[in-house]
Amino acid sequence: MSVATTLVAVPPDPAGAATPTEFARRLRALMLARRRSLDSVARRSKDAGTPISRATVHNLITGGGVPRRETLLGFLRGCGVPPREQIRWLTKLDEVYPDARRGIAPRRAPERRLTV
Repeated sequence: MSVATTLVAVPPDPAGAATPTEFARRLRALMLARRRSLDSVARRSKDAGTPISRATVHNLITGGGVPRRETLLGFLRGCGVPPREQIRWLTKLDEVYPDARRGIAPRRAPERRLTV
């Protein structure tokens, strides 16, 4: 099976992505479906007010690292995804990358002092 065949088989939609690799493949499929290049996504994200670099675009579509919400939002805007669809991608990001994996420390209960 060729790479082109594999990419066509992956839908440009977040539904069904259960792992970081699947999520990255769907981001790449989205970029290809929108006929965007790495450079055009980076340029359009800047124009949309949420700039990301070409290298960041590459990391998103190859699964390099753990993406932040702001980074994904820049990518989606760079691909021309409408706000209603952006919400679906952001929701899936939270499912695929739970808070603990995204570097967010769990909240600790405040310490209680005993008074005597």
